Amino acid sequence: MLDCLLHSGSLTRFLEYWCRGHLALHLNNQSWQKPILDEALALRLDSGRFAFVREINFTCDHVPWVYGRSILPAATISGSERRLAHWGQRSLGSYLFSGKNIRRGRIEVARLNAGSDLHDLVTAYHGETGTGVWARRSIFYIREKPLLVVEVFLDNLVQCITTAKK
Repeated sequence: MLDCLLHSGSLTRFLEYWCRGHLALHLNNQSWQKPILDEALALRLDSGRFAFVREINFTCDHVPWVYGRSILPAATISGSERRLAHWGQRSLGSYLFSGKNIRRGRIEVARLNAGSDLHDLVTAYHGETGTGVWARRSIFYIREKPLLVVEVFLDNLVQCITTAKK
């Protein structure tokens, strides 16, 4: 699991390697909303400030593997980055790892337990996740404008990697 959590390249490419079947991205939601408090703090957004939030799932052969959440402050969606508000079913990684004036901040890893805001969001989409799930996040800077990417690794992916490594 550590390989997955600390992988610094494109998560899409990482999942393509492990998924021997059909990897698909499903757009759950994209809208202007208030980020979770922890997300707002990471982006240094004023309390109550709205941001563009995009929620996706990656599935392998229709089995959920990853819940993803991207938080884009209004200032980030300006200029040529306006298109990110209409990214749709495409992987954000295809843009973030294109190397065009983009850098990644440090990767933060956490175990999400029941009761945390992010855990509750994952549960809303995927049902109860048991004792907790692993997640990571990092801030990408596009022309020095921040974008927070949060990735939650669901039990099905963990089981796939664990079984394959035995």
